[in-house]
Amino acid sequence: MRRALWVGPAAALAVAAAMALAAGGPAGGSQDGLRIGAQPGLVPAFDGGVSDYVSRCGRSRPLTLSVHAPSGQTVSVDGGSARSGDFNAKVALTAGQAVVVRASSAGQRTDYHIRCLPKGFPRWKATVTGTPQAQWYLVSPTGHYAAFFDAHGVPVWWKRTKDQPFNPTLLPDGNIAWYPLLGGRIGVSRDRDYEEHRLNGSFVRKLATVGPPTDIHEIVELPNGHYLLDTYPTRGGVDLRPYGGPAKAKVFEGEVQEITRSGRLVWKWSSRGRISVSETGHRWWRAIIAGQQSRPKSKRVYDTVHVNSMALDGPTLIVSMRHDDALYGIDRRSGRIEWKLGGTRSAQSLDIVGDPQYASTTFGGQHDVRVLSDGTVTVYDNSTDRNRRPRVVRYRIDTAARTATLLEQLTDSRVKVSGWGGGARKLTGGDWVVAWGGDHWVTEMTESGAPVLSLKFPGRNCYRVDPVPPGRLSAASLRAAMDRMHPRKGRT
Repeated sequence: MRRALWVGPAAALAVAAAMALAAGGPAGGSQDGLRIGAQPGLVPAFDGGVSDYVSRCGRSRPLTLSVHAPSGQTVSVDGGSARSGDFNAKVALTAGQAVVVRASSAGQRTDYHIRCLPKGFPRWKATVTGTPQAQWYLVSPTGHYAAFFDAHGVPVWWKRTKDQPFNPTLLPDGNIAWYPLLGGRIGVSRDRDYEEHRLNGSFVRKLATVGPPTDIHEIVELPNGHYLLDTYPTRGGVDLRPYGGPAKAKVFEGEVQEITRSGRLVWKWSSRGRISVSETGHRWWRAIIAGQQSRPKSKRVYDTVHVNSMALDGPTLIVSMRHDDALYGIDRRSGRIEWKLGGTRSAQSLDIVGDPQYASTTFGGQHDVRVLSDGTVTVYDNSTDRNRRPRVVRYRIDTAARTATLLEQLTDSRVKVSGWGGGARKLTGGDWVVAWGGDHWVTEMTESGAPVLSLKFPGRNCYRVDPVPPGRLSAASLRAAMDRMHPRKGRT
């Protein structure tokens, strides 16, 4: 099975749809069954097994549908009279609004939902080459939109924000959290924190660290309802001369905080006094030092660890430090580092088993550490400056034997370099969902590396992807939320 759809300005789609309408025949559907076409065109082309569609329609571009309902079947558009045969219907919609096309036959009915895309919505290409295991893919291609795409590669829900909704994350209660990114050094801004929103866009609360500013990279809701957030406190008087820096430098430390819903700090851990600047990967120093040269000397702060993700494994907190090229397993009770995977060798380092090719250079600026229900650890290895493709890896950690055994490793031949960001999530059915950081691709892949769904966002990147399994979030709830954000006059 292979199905591809491309959504740009939609000029070609509109032309194709217009030709179909002019000829008196709809653009999509089976030859003898229900067929529906549109101007501007439907994405994807109509298929009786697909329930949700988008069109580049809007206030200045009414949606005109052409319908062929075969004998024994009736179709109603937007609540109008049910009809058979061939007919056209024009519907006035604005961006975000939807129309329902209802097909009825032999006492059964099927609804098809067509929603107008806003002009600024990112272009994308979706290719389906298998059966996806995820139901939804929550992404934010660089820009002003967070969106849920379905398993056909169609956006069913989206939210436009003033600033980029960075790292949109579905929370256990069905709300969404994101960081309103406006730029700034390493993602730290004193006037911005994570925000929690309902699906209908309404604001719930801010989620912020206590003390230093909230960082953009991570938010994790714990089983007790608290949140893990990270921040970058500073420390002065650090000698960076061995690395090309000043004798008394100010550096960022990495700190993880556990925060209640009301914003109270209940636990924290800091890299200060636990991770030395000597653990920073040597190849990072040039960029770390050069990145501060244009700033006044009094304003220079050097990013030596760069926290970007964390995951809880019972009493152990696993933290990913990009500039250390390493994961750290931390005992939450004592704060002691129990083990280290990757990076420079230390007394806490684990021996790597089953990775003869890359054991000596395990990670290159890795992101998105996660712990699965079986206790194995997954991570997206950017392989930055490692002269290899980015990869998805899974390990089994044995703290007694002091080993980390490589269980899985996947790459994508379309992605050659990953300079920043990225994430990899393994689904319970075995597939992987990957945002190839710094590149345009988001893919779901089998355990053998075969793509089943590919989303490409030309000219844009996704920091992460949050895949949602079937049963957690219904299509009806997403549609209802969109209808609340984009109501039609006289409709509830």
